[in-house]
Amino acid sequence: MAGPGPEREMTAPLELTLGQLGRLDELARGGTATVFLAPELRLPGLGDERFVYKKYNEATKQGAGPSLGTGLSNFVRFRERLPEEQREAWDARIIWPVSVVLDDSGAADGVIMRLIPERYFQEFTKRAGGVNRKPREVETLFGDDVTSARKGLAGVDLPARIRLIRAIAAAYGMMHKQNVVVGDISGRNIIYDPDPARPSIMVVDVDSARIKGNRAVFGMQPHTPNWQPPEALLASTALQRASRSSPSPPVEMLDRLRSRWAIQTTATDVYKFALMTVRILSNGRGGAVSRDPARARGVLKARIGDTAADLLDASFSDDAKQRPTMRDWYDALQHRKPGSKTPSPRVAADETPAAEKSSTLLANGHQVGQWVWVEGQGWVRRNSRPRP
Repeated sequence: MAGPGPEREMTAPLELTLGQLGRLDELARGGTATVFLAPELRLPGLGDERFVYKKYNEATKQGAGPSLGTGLSNFVRFRERLPEEQREAWDARIIWPVSVVLDDSGAADGVIMRLIPERYFQEFTKRAGGVNRKPREVETLFGDDVTSARKGLAGVDLPARIRLIRAIAAAYGMMHKQNVVVGDISGRNIIYDPDPARPSIMVVDVDSARIKGNRAVFGMQPHTPNWQPPEALLASTALQRASRSSPSPPVEMLDRLRSRWAIQTTATDVYKFALMTVRILSNGRGGAVSRDPARARGVLKARIGDTAADLLDASFSDDAKQRPTMRDWYDALQHRKPGSKTPSPRVAADETPAAEKSSTLLANGHQVGQWVWVEGQGWVRRNSRPRP
């Protein structure tokens, strides 16, 4: 008699009902969904991970239409089909849905996702006093240092910023390699850990992404204001002109212009990645809306070399076909210019970015954000165990 075949790896179920989630604690409420912590939920194949339930509101579900359940199921199956090693690398960089949640009628109601790791959270100091604990979004790197310090954010120096950009390129490059168009790229759907030993990032809010060959789950991939590529800006202008030129412009023309505005590709992702690079490297007042690559180009040229600087220029091309790929960016960012002072990705665990050593960034005595000065040890995380 033949022996049993190889045991199939346990995986999270494709679908769950509300009754299987256990206790739910509301964490955040937004325009499209409410996010709940599901502290009692454990799923096979995901170890000791903790999970959140993203419950879409009625307007979001109605906008997605009857294909919502199919679209979300395809999202979950996509991750499960990745080979184990690739899936581990994916999970290390991307918060992707792992199960679909069904309501009492059996219709898709939301998704289960892994809880964002603790190291990506920050206690932000409010103007009126007190703190607000939330994920550390990459848009916090766009502002000026004085405002960042007031909010309790530790300084992030130039070498660390470059390593964060390299990590973002790796994540987006991985997604493009698997035929995923990110779409709605902005300063709010990348979170980061500024750990001076090894800065890292995670991509969040990916349920608006699109797997090539499939329709986006919610009908179209949106553009966040101030992140639109040139082709979307042109289509938007044309749409406004057409609407003003006639009290009843042809419906077909308007639909065609809306389609041109909404379409997103790997080339629009590259444009938005270039915008993010500019805003991370050219931080300061107005940095969150800057489209001027001059300063960032100079930094890339000095720290990485001509190739990276030229890629930035090409990424801003009005012709999407002339833009480079994320693989081009990833390859260029792996190499620093000979003689550059940019350190290698690995630095000593107790090394502190120069900006954090400045007394002008101190808040609450000797504490900046998640970092505390310990005599004899330097800057350490508040939740780190003191070294003997």
